[in-house]
Amino acid sequence: MRKLTASLLIGALVSACAMPQIQYRQLASLDKGLAPTDVVAKLKLAPTAIHQAQSEGRNFDFYQYRMNNGIQFDHYLVAFEGGRLVYWGYLDEFRKQPDKALAAAAGQVAPSVIASR
Repeated sequence: MRKLTASLLIGALVSACAMPQIQYRQLASLDKGLAPTDVVAKLKLAPTAIHQAQSEGRNFDFYQYRMNNGIQFDHYLVAFEGGRLVYWGYLDEFRKQPDKALAAAAGQVAPSVIASR
């Protein structure tokens, strides 16, 4: 039974690592104002999901990625407004940044992001 449990745990870890993920070093290539196609090209990975939200009359697109933080993965968002990159970070970082409309829009997509774990 212990061997089976250990094998299942190792299998789960290996499969989690095998899923497409971005890493911190890839973020250095991002700059505000990039188009979504440029971001995907720079990250060398398509998003796992795209979410849309509106706040204070502004429309946002959130590209969702899996971030490898060295120990596990976490969800990472890249936000666009008007087809241009405006912010990127973990969901909690969106809540803390000063643009209230962007923070509210990130809050709207949060349930979908969290549900995709």
